[in-house]
Amino acid sequence: MAALFVFGQRRRKQRTFKDRISSLDHLSDMEVVDRYRLSRIAIIYLEDNLRNDLSPPTNRSQSVSSMTKVLVGLRVLSKGNFLSEVADLHGISKQTASRVLHEFVDAVNRNIDNIRFPRTQQELAEAKLGFYKRCKIANIVGAVDGTLVPIIAPKDSGEAYICRKGFHAINVMATCSHDRRFIDIVAKWPGSQHDSSVMNTSSLKEHMESERPGMLLADSGYPLTTSLLTPLANPVTPAEARYNNAQSKGRMVIEQSFGILKGRFRCLHKTGGVLSYSPEKSCAIFMACARLHNMCLDWGLTLDDAQVVDPGQDAMEAWMGQPGLQVQELRRRVVNTFV
Repeated sequence: MAALFVFGQRRRKQRTFKDRISSLDHLSDMEVVDRYRLSRIAIIYLEDNLRNDLSPPTNRSQSVSSMTKVLVGLRVLSKGNFLSEVADLHGISKQTASRVLHEFVDAVNRNIDNIRFPRTQQELAEAKLGFYKRCKIANIVGAVDGTLVPIIAPKDSGEAYICRKGFHAINVMATCSHDRRFIDIVAKWPGSQHDSSVMNTSSLKEHMESERPGMLLADSGYPLTTSLLTPLANPVTPAEARYNNAQSKGRMVIEQSFGILKGRFRCLHKTGGVLSYSPEKSCAIFMACARLHNMCLDWGLTLDDAQVVDPGQDAMEAWMGQPGLQVQELRRRVVNTFV
């Protein structure tokens, strides 16, 4: 045996630690944003908000600092499925990087509360004005759609996660404002779930129908309701064509939001591989990325056009139900404003 003994005891192998890079001082401002998606000051702000959750529970000199955990978490989310590379960059093992990622994601979801649907009269008025300036349709408070995020095949109920495109995914429904801020997210459904089914079981639908704050713009995968304004399937008149164009222009913000989100955090896009975690952890990762996306907007951080990706929003199968006469008349009144 290769083991060595001294006075009858096994000699313990001396532990070795990689050099850890927890400082941003060696990077330029542009390099910081390119690598971690947040600016230097925004990262410091984020670490300050997450420190209680991420600070090591031990005083050992080689424990991973809260700043290193923030940097590792941001880098993994922005880079995608490259844990080994991120671990080497920050002087930790791949196993530690994986653990740190989930600690970071949970801390973000617990402490960064910036996904909020407009509630007050002032918030609703600002939301409606923003959409009216964009598409000339009144009473719109948001745009909603679903997006698929690739994941590895789950151990249980794997078939339920096979989406219409043939790969395993989660189907996340998100609503955004006119300025591409996420204001509501439902992240819990498998990829095979239809967008309209996700909406039907959501608290968002209940809120829209009970509180009547306004309407949401949606594509043809959703039903036309008193709270969902969808395009006409076969526009005939010039007014109907103008309405469809305006509805598409307003609805486009949710597709743009997904493109920016997935471009900023490649772990959610096919170019970053697939999320190699359980559906529950994958949903938590999406939520964390959406909160960080909103944080980027708060700090005025934009993404170059070249970095924005195609979110893969090809149309869901059209909703095949028949809308009631009341909601058809509601849409007809909107169409008539384009005469």
